[in-house]
Amino acid sequence: MDTATPELPPHVRSETREGDDAIRMLAGGCYLALRSGDATHLPLQPDADVLDRSGLAGMHANLCLQLGVATDRATLIRGMQLSAVNTSRWNALASLLASLESEDGIAPVLFKGGALHARWPQMRELRAMADYDLIVPQHQAAALRDALSRRGFASTSPGSWLTRRLAKGWMACKGSGNAYQNLDVHARVTEPPVCSSLTREILGSEQRASGIRVPGIEDCVCMIALHVVRSGMHRPLREYIDLLWYVDALDDAGWRSLRGRAARHQLSPALFLSLRQAHHCLALDALAPDRAAALATRIAEVESDVDRVRRRMIDWLAPADYPLHPVASRNRPMFRRSLILGAGTSSAWRVVAAFLLYGASRLGDALTGAGHVED
Repeated sequence: MDTATPELPPHVRSETREGDDAIRMLAGGCYLALRSGDATHLPLQPDADVLDRSGLAGMHANLCLQLGVATDRATLIRGMQLSAVNTSRWNALASLLASLESEDGIAPVLFKGGALHARWPQMRELRAMADYDLIVPQHQAAALRDALSRRGFASTSPGSWLTRRLAKGWMACKGSGNAYQNLDVHARVTEPPVCSSLTREILGSEQRASGIRVPGIEDCVCMIALHVVRSGMHRPLREYIDLLWYVDALDDAGWRSLRGRAARHQLSPALFLSLRQAHHCLALDALAPDRAAALATRIAEVESDVDRVRRRMIDWLAPADYPLHPVASRNRPMFRRSLILGAGTSSAWRVVAAFLLYGASRLGDALTGAGHVED
């Protein structure tokens, strides 16, 4: 048993499990209603605490509105707030990207959650977004930073020249309220040399949606899988909904292509883990047994692409019934960037190299005071 947190009394553990089960049922119901258009999947009047803890209050509210399900005023207001914020930020992003391409010759790729907003405009009323993620080649990073600065963005510097070369990117933001814009700007999908092939594939994409460059479907799935393991084997429920939104739409040929792409990016373990967690966190066994069985078949197929040692590591770090809350002792940055990332990818030497290189550069920054904030 993990000893990072105190043992809870039996009645508290039972209440926590019951609350988590309600959250899982809400998440699964939202996903199934979204995928099928069938309003009967939506839980009616979920508990306010369940809505808050799930992070899906806005999605649930707007699905109710779209599918004609009667709900209370407070729920509708949550949906209106999500729509207003997302519309404002999406319009600002689209305008920014058009300006960067026409005036500066820089066309970033919009990826992670933002690719959903670009490919499926209906998602702008359903999918909450903490920030929009952009990626540009390393040689354009300085030019993009300058271009954003001229447009009023303040950005954080990752530190010295070496750290900037090794870091995955930086944050940039401006405004407040509904006008707030928060960008996570990348030069790589994660610290090099891990998943360098995924970085190249995403940067090389010429696919466009809503006029904006986006990655291919297979690389979108691989990026979610990487994000799950890079973040400590635990992500918000909306990201598991994203994952299944992509994967459930793949026919057999698309699925085989995804497995091949994940293997090429050394991300077969991450794909296995993230799909297994989605299966559990969205309560598919209880809500949609046929869909659950079809997904379980695919999970078993990708499991066969994972070597036995990593399977054992994954089962220890995040078993099939992994809770909705990360285990505290396994959720520290040093642990995530070493053992967890090593379990989730198929290239241990790359993880070791990234850990040593980036760790040494950040230590150097701390000793020399190289980190600062740029306006």
